[in-house]
Amino acid sequence: MDAPAAWPIEPGADRQEVEDLVSRLAEHMGIPYPEIRDDFVLLPANYITVSRALYEVDPAWEEKALITPPTP
Repeated sequence: MDAPAAWPIEPGADRQEVEDLVSRLAEHMGIPYPEIRDDFVLLPANYITVSRALYEVDPAWEEKALITPPTP
């Protein structure tokens, strides 16, 4: 299994909204519930697949500023 990518949780993001989004994402992708560590969500390292799935479960995920893609 590839190492996960750490997607930052935005400062001030509602933790419950983050958990709800991550839960829907995991269900949609058919993956175990991702680990949330401090201010990061550990998601599969394939950014394109994860981003596409995020848009499918919540088209406004970027505007909500809950989590952001990892920077290289």
